[in-house]
Amino acid sequence: IAILAAILFPVFARARENARRASCMSNMKQIGLGMLQYSQDYDETFVRTRNFINAQTVMWDTLIQPYTSVRSQPAASPQIFQCPS
Repeated sequence: IAILAAILFPVFARARENARRASCMSNMKQIGLGMLQYSQDYDETFVRTRNFINAQTVMWDTLIQPYTSVRSQPAASPQIFQCPS
């Protein structure tokens, strides 16, 4: 059993890391698509890092949140800005 475990544990660890990597790539794709959708809505203007709206500083991630969140789960949007690894 110990030999089998010694063989399988590294395989499972690699598979888990590959799944995390795929999740991170998916998050980056969603962020990129959100930025493209934002730019299409605002006359091909890219989102700036800081925007001043009503004398308040609004960061870029707040502006693209409507484009990256799932409508039924708005709390899921901040998760795409963190990689699972």
